[in-house]
Amino acid sequence: MKFNVMFVDDSMSFLESLQWLFKDEPYYLFTFDNPLDALKVIGTLEWAVVVADRSIQKMGGLEFLKRVRADSPRTMGIIMSDDNEIAGESDSSYSECVYRCVKKPLKKNEIKQAVKMAIAYYETNVGSKEHATST
Repeated sequence: MKFNVMFVDDSMSFLESLQWLFKDEPYYLFTFDNPLDALKVIGTLEWAVVVADRSIQKMGGLEFLKRVRADSPRTMGIIMSDDNEIAGESDSSYSECVYRCVKKPLKKNEIKQAVKMAIAYYETNVGSKEHATST
């Protein structure tokens, strides 16, 4: 069973490195460098995990994950951020839309483990239905 995982970040080279890092994982991986484009596809598939950079332009990662949660409430949100941004977060909605925070610069094992844990949590809470790339 493969699950849909989305990464959203401003840097195309960073997204390409994530595609390479996750190439052997059992996920359908989608990457977007624009959160507005990513939001257009949220309703088209069942998303297990959405990972967003805290500082993405045009909207910011937290606002993006809030919108994802509104359209796809079962989706697990992960935010990538530096220490200062994570430490300063006190918004109560943060915990409602963010399952886990991962510090940048990313350590490859840490981001892979975070996605794996989010998938496991998602699978446990949503059930083991097939989540293919088409609806």
